[in-house]
Amino acid sequence: MSQANRSAVQVGCPECDSTIAASLPAGPGISDTGSNRLQGRETCCQNCGHELELYYY
Repeated sequence: MSQANRSAVQVGCPECDSTIAASLPAGPGISDTGSNRLQGRETCCQNCGHELELYYY
């Protein structure tokens, strides 16, 4: 999968308030049929090492 198919997100670490930049693959989105499942990705804060889980459709 190329970088063009990814979305950059920034979230705050709940432990140290640092900004965490992550790249998530493009998902199918939410549809009316309800067939799309929530997906997740784990990442760690580069400042304190706190593990975060990011969820997306």
